[in-house]
Amino acid sequence: MIGNTIVDLASGTVVGPDGRRAALRPKPAAVLTVLAARPGHIVSKAELLDTVWASRFVDEDALVQCIGDIRRALGADGAALKTYAKRGYSLDIARPVRHHPMSRWGMALALATLMLIGGLWTATSFRDENPSPDAGPAIAVLPFSALSEGERWQRLAQALTLDVISDLARNDWIFVYADAASRSLADAGLDAARDMGADYLLTGSVQTEAGRARLSVALIGTQGGQHVWGEQFTGSVADLLDLQRDASEAVIGQLAARWSGPIARHERAAAVGRGAANLTAYDLYLQAAERIQVYGISDMEEAERLLKRAVALDPGFGEAWAKLSLLSYSRVHPEMTEAEMEALWAQGDAAALEAIRVSPDVPTALVQAANVVRWTDPDRAEQMVRRAATLAPNDADLLAYMAFRALHFPALGEEAMGWIERAITLNPTRPDWYDWNRGAVMVLNGYYDEAVSSYRRAPDHIEARAGLVAALALAGHEDEAREKMAALMAQTPHFTPQWFADAAGLHPDAARIFTQGFEIAAQAP
Repeated sequence: MIGNTIVDLASGTVVGPDGRRAALRPKPAAVLTVLAARPGHIVSKAELLDTVWASRFVDEDALVQCIGDIRRALGADGAALKTYAKRGYSLDIARPVRHHPMSRWGMALALATLMLIGGLWTATSFRDENPSPDAGPAIAVLPFSALSEGERWQRLAQALTLDVISDLARNDWIFVYADAASRSLADAGLDAARDMGADYLLTGSVQTEAGRARLSVALIGTQGGQHVWGEQFTGSVADLLDLQRDASEAVIGQLAARWSGPIARHERAAAVGRGAANLTAYDLYLQAAERIQVYGISDMEEAERLLKRAVALDPGFGEAWAKLSLLSYSRVHPEMTEAEMEALWAQGDAAALEAIRVSPDVPTALVQAANVVRWTDPDRAEQMVRRAATLAPNDADLLAYMAFRALHFPALGEEAMGWIERAITLNPTRPDWYDWNRGAVMVLNGYYDEAVSSYRRAPDHIEARAGLVAALALAGHEDEAREKMAALMAQTPHFTPQWFADAAGLHPDAARIFTQGFEIAAQAP
């Protein structure tokens, strides 16, 4: 018992006073066990690293993330876990209980129980070091192969892989590894897939000849390497996206019959892929998506040109409109004139509204449109973001992207922490922009050391560099914060806290937190 929270380290289950349940992964559970064995005592970081990770070498970031996991699982009782700068951590499990005071004997019994459970944990088998699915089968979708030559077909094969992942992720009874995690298994054997926790591998290939396309899909069990299911879909090249949707639906139907009953096929019938009716528009969209990941000025300008061509060819392509909206906001830079920034914001707003008009149930369209709606109807905007999370509970990229919305709607702060951690669980080999968003969310929620850890892995973007400055200052690392602030101002002399708040569209409450960090970093030593 920690405060009003029940902790069962044997199962990794945490139950709050309101009945809310959370699950601790093995390493956070091990860290909590060590701290619980010495209540009220400061345990050094070095001791925790040596005890929990034994002979394996890891940096302090792993420990910081575990501490964050524990605090989030404990909720309001997370305050019992204290941080001592440059010293370590302590767990005060004997602090007064808010609603149901316990006698000293009761607290002693709770401590003895926690320590006993901690002892049992060491003999319990987990899928260690890898995310475990909450329920149902765990599936890794390997990169589809392009058997026909040409970059266009390679891009389409990659996109089909992502679409299948997204379609599977719409079903909350299936655990789907994100693309980057699945790609790590591409050249590995079944043993590696089992070690990661995957129960099944889904493979596929795309081949075109004389205007015809063939999509082959196979489901393989990782335990014995058995061929569980397979099928081929053929049609004209123009119907390739429809073929992909048919294949995805068949996969879902097969899994539903085995794990969740016959209703899944009916539930799946309404789900669609990306929604591009025009194959050329889709190809342009994919090229733009590749450019955006680079974050270079010229690359983003080219991505904008490609997306504008895509929506001109296919005005009903909601995903492309949503991507154009996101890109428009991302292109804003402090060296631009006010008129240039206003033009990009206006373009972003217009694209978001068009995305939600043509694709009202596409999660990315909902999230982008919330950017516009929030200025006039913030309650509705919050609901739109939450609906997006409901529509794609296992879509790692979307969850990581949505987490940043907490800086627009601070009421989403706790949910955003859950979204970003869920995204990282789904995609342990995540792209660096996940950490940019995670850093921002951690600053908002007051976990400044964790924010620093995340921002250090973020891409080289002006907003991410500024976020690191604020996080360092708020975490008490003032010397480094001043150093980073000086470098930031040397690179972008027009940078101001107000520009940062405007560029990121921060809620006033969020802006005040970052501004406090910037002010500390700007002070003379």
